[in-house]
Amino acid sequence: MTDTPYFVITIASCDADYRQTALGHMPGLAQDLMDQAGALVVRYGVVATGDNVGALALFQAYEHLDGFEKALDVYAGSAAYAEVISSGKVQVVLRNIMKTHPVPFDQNREVTSKYAVLTRASSADPMINEMSQLASVFADNGALTLRYGTLITGSNAGNRLVGATYPSMEAIEKTYDALAADSHYQSVLSNASINMRHSQAHKQKNHHHTADNI
Repeated sequence: MTDTPYFVITIASCDADYRQTALGHMPGLAQDLMDQAGALVVRYGVVATGDNVGALALFQAYEHLDGFEKALDVYAGSAAYAEVISSGKVQVVLRNIMKTHPVPFDQNREVTSKYAVLTRASSADPMINEMSQLASVFADNGALTLRYGTLITGSNAGNRLVGATYPSMEAIEKTYDALAADSHYQSVLSNASINMRHSQAHKQKNHHHTADNI
């Protein structure tokens, strides 16, 4: 399985009366990012819990960091992006890049993911071994994909980020019930300070050559 080292996370506030219109432009932007910037996968949706409820969320995955440089050019030339930004009803409030760590996980591409949960924490140690031990808890309880890494840009640079996708809210609940009872998870909590967790309902587009990498 080819690794996907870089993820770009963008959060944008959006007026409630424009949200569905903005989401309607996201497939076009996602296609532009895949065709012109080489994004391997693009997920987009609305933040449902935690910080920035109601905001738009956009996730992009790249094999190389220069993909994000190309993405900036896409933003400048994308009709879909221009339409959303020129509305005056959408404002980017956060954009971070995450460098992933090698946590073994059998990414499930056979089932369509409907939800994503992001958890951000500060820790002195990257805790790669600890997260590797927890990967089976996520897999056994319904997580479809799991990525873990360190933010390398923004005001939270150096924080750790866990991102997992799920087919249902039931799978999310089952996973976090299992984590709460797991001794390895308790060890992680004792060495890290969680400062953000939010979930989103999303849609996804995969690059046709590399969908099996995500």
